[in-house]
Amino acid sequence: MTVKLRLKTALVSGLFFISAGGVFLHFFIHEPQKHDYGLVPLIVGIISSLIIPWLFCFKKTLHLAYLMNGFACIIGTVTMAHFSVVKAPLFPDIFILWAKFAMGYAIFYLEMFKIESSFKPGWKTIRYPNFGFWAVHLVMFSVVYALGNYIWR
Repeated sequence: MTVKLRLKTALVSGLFFISAGGVFLHFFIHEPQKHDYGLVPLIVGIISSLIIPWLFCFKKTLHLAYLMNGFACIIGTVTMAHFSVVKAPLFPDIFILWAKFAMGYAIFYLEMFKIESSFKPGWKTIRYPNFGFWAVHLVMFSVVYALGNYIWR
C-alpha cells in the first residue's frame, strides 16, 4: 500500500466519521419523528455518510463525489446559518461541516493533481475545481436563499 493510498484511505474514513457524526447530531437536533423538516437533514446526512465517501474511493466517480460533497456543505452552511439566527445557535456545527468540505477537497486534489505542482492565482480561481468556485456558489446560494426567504415570508 502506497503512502498516497494510505492517506486517501484515512481521509475517506475521516469523511465518513464526520458525516456519520453529523447524521446523529441532526437526528437529536431536528427530531424527524416530530417535524417533517427534520427528514431533509437526515436524508442528506445519510447520503453524505454512506454514498459520498464510497464515491471518493474510485477515480471514475471522483468529480461527482467532489461536487456532491461541496454542494452539501454549501447548502448545509446556508440552512444551518438561517436556523442559527432564527432558533438556536449552530455555528460550531457549521465549522464541523467545513472540516468535511476540507477533507473532500484534500481527497480530490490528492487524486487529481501532482503534489509538486504549483498554483498560479488569476481569474481561473473561480472556475471548477478551484476554491473560488465554491466561494462564488456559497455567496450566490446565500443571496438566492435570503431573497427567497424575504420575498415569500
